[in-house]
Amino acid sequence: NNEPTAVTAISHVKPSIYVKGEEYKDHDKDVTGKISEEVETVKKFGGQIYYTDDIVFSSSSLINQFIEQRSEELEVFLTSLKKEFSANDIIEKLETLKKLKVVIIGDAIIDEYQYVTPLGQSGKGLHMSAVCKENDVFLGGSFAVANHLAEFVDDITLITSVGKECLFKDKINQDLSKNIKPIYIPSINQDTLTKKRYVMKDGQQYTKLFETYSSNDQILNNSYKKNLIEQIRKYSENCDLLLVTDFGNGFIDDDVAEEINKINTFKAINAQTNSGNRGFNLITKYQNASFISINEPEARLATHLSQDKIDKVIEKLSKEIKVKNISITSGVRGVLCFSDTKLTSRIPALSTNAVDRVGAGDSYLALASVCLAAGWCHELSGFLGAMAAAMNVQTIGNQVPTKKSALSKFLIRLMK
Repeated sequence: NNEPTAVTAISHVKPSIYVKGEEYKDHDKDVTGKISEEVETVKKFGGQIYYTDDIVFSSSSLINQFIEQRSEELEVFLTSLKKEFSANDIIEKLETLKKLKVVIIGDAIIDEYQYVTPLGQSGKGLHMSAVCKENDVFLGGSFAVANHLAEFVDDITLITSVGKECLFKDKINQDLSKNIKPIYIPSINQDTLTKKRYVMKDGQQYTKLFETYSSNDQILNNSYKKNLIEQIRKYSENCDLLLVTDFGNGFIDDDVAEEINKINTFKAINAQTNSGNRGFNLITKYQNASFISINEPEARLATHLSQDKIDKVIEKLSKEIKVKNISITSGVRGVLCFSDTKLTSRIPALSTNAVDRVGAGDSYLALASVCLAAGWCHELSGFLGAMAAAMNVQTIGNQVPTKKSALSKFLIRLMK
């Protein structure tokens, strides 16, 4: 059964007897919200439900023990975390995030994946030839970050910019979660930035061959910039979290960053270094943030310390931009969490097998930021962000926003 519940399987099998573990008897404690549906489906076909209280051979526990090759570092981390929190404790805490008011500012990006089959070297030159197959289009950038938060927070405002003749308006309207209020600043560009990746697909293996940007220019003139600053002032006034997703494509220039620096609320910021802005979009344009999440190369670029130990990099960065909490994401090496320049936690990677790493940082930033804004410790906030990232890398790009029920099931599995 490849579906998240047994409802379809029950409908086909029509069992006379359906057995679940005793832990599923109280439907109110079901994090998936689907056990009741399974029970109703069994009864619909005349079946009976029995709950066993014998030794529990939980599938989650068996997976953890025999299938997943957990590192010793991860086992030590989880053992320590379980002394402070149970899975139910954390799930209950997640419910309290709903009441927070979040404002997100950042670049709008459309991610397009064009799948190709290579033919070989062209007979007319040294370049490669390929046949274009199907393609996928996903919401990226600040759209993706907002969607990752949508199941955890009810009140989300997204301030971003789209092109005058955006080709993907219907896609944006369809895929942006309904509890997200978009504030669109007009752009001087005709279209919204589209990053198109040409990808060779072989089963579950994806190899990126080439990437193009539809544009890479300044997208706001002075009039539009003034409007953006007014919207930032208006919506950040009473928010619990101001989340800045700066992908360095021209939406947030130094003037806008200076305005963000003046805002006195919980600010979480990511300033991304990518092929479109390398070396010109550094986290040092921001001051007085409550939390920043960047990767190690971005931290080293910002401090010009290429060889020093990461502790020295963080110490210099913290003093320069006056930030309390810093997460350094390092892919398969996990996440380093620093508070007041001190390493407070080292979170091991929760998944070492990735289908696609695009979007991992977005999902980490979204969940870690809102948890820290709620007053949670950096270790727990970072752990939940790392869980979201581990789930994200199992799909292409930001195809699947972080789902609360899936995160809760993953959490229970890890904490078994």
